[in-house]
Amino acid sequence: MHRLPAVALILVACSCGGKAAPDRKTSASSVVLAQVDDTVITDADIKELLARYANQPFVLARYSTPEKKKELLDNLIRYDVLAIEARKRGYEHDPEVQRVAKEKMVRLFTQHEILDAIKPTDVPEADIAKYYQDHAAEYVRPETVRASQILVKDRGKASKALAEARSLQKTDTKGFRDLVAKYSEDSDSKPRGGDLTQFDRSTTEVPKPVVSAAFALKEAGDLTDLVSTDKGFVVLRLTDRRPALSRSLEEARPEIQRRLLEDLRTRKKKDYVDEARKTMRIEINEEALAKLELASASAGQSHDIDGGAMVGNRP
Repeated sequence: MHRLPAVALILVACSCGGKAAPDRKTSASSVVLAQVDDTVITDADIKELLARYANQPFVLARYSTPEKKKELLDNLIRYDVLAIEARKRGYEHDPEVQRVAKEKMVRLFTQHEILDAIKPTDVPEADIAKYYQDHAAEYVRPETVRASQILVKDRGKASKALAEARSLQKTDTKGFRDLVAKYSEDSDSKPRGGDLTQFDRSTTEVPKPVVSAAFALKEAGDLTDLVSTDKGFVVLRLTDRRPALSRSLEEARPEIQRRLLEDLRTRKKKDYVDEARKTMRIEINEEALAKLELASASAGQSHDIDGGAMVGNRP
């Protein structure tokens, strides 16, 4: 049976961004359903809580009867009773509570002053076109392949290397690298395990016979016969094949617009911080910073740093 425990609703109420907290405010169109000291609970609070389950019809159906609506309201009343009692006992001054409040405040500030203030339409069309031209290789490129080689000058030795390569499984990349180390006489590709990196048909970095042979291979792990070049005989193994890509400006526009929008917002955030820092006294204890032992931080805590944000978008 799909039953939403009362405690789950209390937790959801707690996460409604303060709507169910003692600081709850009412609007002119709200209908007051209950009051706990100076805190009111309105129909809007109930609707907002259930809106989180809009894609779960069984939850909405469960609370459609008068009895269940009363149960839901009682959940919010109990939550407010706990919140008021916690405040009376000074928990609002607890460092953890203040940290969470600060994180929420910074998130709201960032959302309203930066994210909402800069919209996709603020990205100039000329900038989108320029980005497309400057990064043409991301949107239009020919078919490419990647292969690894064993280059040997002596045909007999090359044939032996080919025979050993054919005895390997197609997925045995390490086995082929071992053969490169054992047989290859190419000083450039040998340190890379024979890797020739990605190339297309027009490359001049790879001998034409090798290019033709590589593009004739179908699947990763396929091997060529001996390929004769002016440097010797090559055993070639295909490692990757990428189809040609051709995306017009119109096709790439949404992606480019998102990238440039993010850049605009990042710059806006930096400008905010830079200007605000000028009005504040900021002192850094360089000596203490140098002695900071990061390895001693709690292993269970995760901080996401992006140069302008940590947990809760902390600047």
